[in-house]
Amino acid sequence: MADYKPNHLNEKLKEREQEELKNKDLNSSENKPLALDDSQRVKVLSPARLVTKRFLKNKLAITGLAILIVMFTMCFLGAALYPYGQTDKFYKIAPLELDYAVCGELSSYTKYFVNEADMNDPVLDDLKLKFDSYIIQMESSNETELSVLQGDIEFIIEKVVDRVYVGYIAAQMEDFGTFDPILGEITAGETVEGLAEVLSSAVKEKKESVEFDGDIYFIKQVSKTKVSLSRLTAIDGEKKTIIATKLVFDAVNHKEQIDNKFKIAVLQNIADQTKPFTYGDKSYSFDQEDSDNLIIKDESGDPYVYISRYSTRHASGEDSLDLTFKMKAASIVDQLEAENAATYSFEYEVPQINPDTEQYDLDENGNIILTKETVNVVRKETAGERSFYFKYNMNRKLITIYEKPSAAHILGTDGDGYDVFARILFGGRVSLLVGFVVVILETILGVIMGGIAGFFGGWVDTLIMRLVDIFYCIPTMPIMIILASVFDAYKVDPYQRLFWMMVLLGVLGWSGIARLVRGQILSLREQEFMIAAEATGLRTSKRIFKHLVPNVMPQLIVSMTMGLGGVILTESSLSFLGLGVKHPLATWGNMINSVSTIEAMKSYTYIWVPVGILICLTVIAFNFVGDGLRDAFDPKMKR
Repeated sequence: MADYKPNHLNEKLKEREQEELKNKDLNSSENKPLALDDSQRVKVLSPARLVTKRFLKNKLAITGLAILIVMFTMCFLGAALYPYGQTDKFYKIAPLELDYAVCGELSSYTKYFVNEADMNDPVLDDLKLKFDSYIIQMESSNETELSVLQGDIEFIIEKVVDRVYVGYIAAQMEDFGTFDPILGEITAGETVEGLAEVLSSAVKEKKESVEFDGDIYFIKQVSKTKVSLSRLTAIDGEKKTIIATKLVFDAVNHKEQIDNKFKIAVLQNIADQTKPFTYGDKSYSFDQEDSDNLIIKDESGDPYVYISRYSTRHASGEDSLDLTFKMKAASIVDQLEAENAATYSFEYEVPQINPDTEQYDLDENGNIILTKETVNVVRKETAGERSFYFKYNMNRKLITIYEKPSAAHILGTDGDGYDVFARILFGGRVSLLVGFVVVILETILGVIMGGIAGFFGGWVDTLIMRLVDIFYCIPTMPIMIILASVFDAYKVDPYQRLFWMMVLLGVLGWSGIARLVRGQILSLREQEFMIAAEATGLRTSKRIFKHLVPNVMPQLIVSMTMGLGGVILTESSLSFLGLGVKHPLATWGNMINSVSTIEAMKSYTYIWVPVGILICLTVIAFNFVGDGLRDAFDPKMKR
């Protein structure tokens, strides 16, 4: 390791002293020859100082060291002094145009059973499900009545008024008996005068049904001499069974619920709006507002229910809007439909949400405070259905996502409202910590296994080296992917995930250091100092870790320094792929992952570019320092 010759240097010093003695007085104290133990006689640097001197002469190594000092100071000291944390969210109060209400016609008919007993009838329940399709069939053919056979009953659907349909059971199917087409006689069943002749003619013409005396007879050929008969007999009495409507009932008092029985009573009497109707012990009357909208008034003449073809509800789906707004919305939608327009704006008093409490502002009486705002109406069509959205600006507490760099946030904010610079500082802590912990763990395992293998040799060496070969063959990335999926399934805490990631990377990466240590110890164990150590009776552990391993330290220091950059890159890659440290814990890798799409990378360069530069600078700095240490420990490598 030394590049000087002590004997030659001593000879040169002696020659210089002799020349000086010829010309100077030997008796003076200043001209006395230097003693052998004088520190000025021979200035020979110690190995540590010599390595330091060589390292300091390497400009790239000094540059790398300066970068690392700045990086460590910024990440550890700077993060402690920076006013924001890595998970501090930032908010702002700003107007935001939100959906306030949605108005539109109902997409399907609402069905009601007139008699509660019919609700448990499976035939009628099945019919209720098919009611919409029958109405569509009637509307497409412009019919006002449709007859359908549902099981053993004939069901009639009638149009009462626009958007109101009623269905009732018209006839019931029953077994009538049998008919002998050869004899032309009804062999079983009641005798109906003239029916046999009609059935004979129908059988000859191969008809499946025939109408006679107001009843329909269904014919089914059983054999050549036998025909079974079924009769569909009309039913007298109450007919209405199901009422379907697209009309919307809104109470004048929006906090009051309209009973379904009241709705049925209205729909049963809606055909004649000139007459009042009774529900319970009260009388109600119709007041025609326009062709599509009705108002139901109570006995005192006060409006009780507003009936419209439009459903106007809060954007959340709640029926909490007052009737005045609903009527205004219905009139505006009618106007837009008539003009075939898509947008509209009007002034209206609407409530404002308090950004801090996320609740409506209330006055001293507990009523919602209204402010006049511009309400914008926008028509949207989805799958053939038209809806009208009422929007206005509301002051809301918003997360400041993707805010550009400013004085408040040096590098802006990310998609979660976190300060990017704060996350860079704390993310650097994690990335550097992972690098050092993994390298130290690798070194400890590698030194122990390599030292034992190199010192003992033989079958111990063979066994450990085969183990090293096995670890070399283990695919790190697939194992990390599998473990990441396990961690995700069990929802492992981010800090525990970080701990296990460091352990796994360290356990999977020690084999290279073990080979390095083994090779060095194989060459050192036969040296004279090891023979002397063995002769003094030192224990095996002391010979390995006190005499052999310290002589391998220069190579270990270089290997550790060079490996730090690689570990940081590995951690960044795993976090970028979503396999490493999870949100909200910040690392440089998952910060780049948060803007991994092409559009995000174009728009938010202030997030990923600084992180990428820091990763590159850190890795390059560790490599510079590693190269400088290698050259300082062994100058011949540079030559």
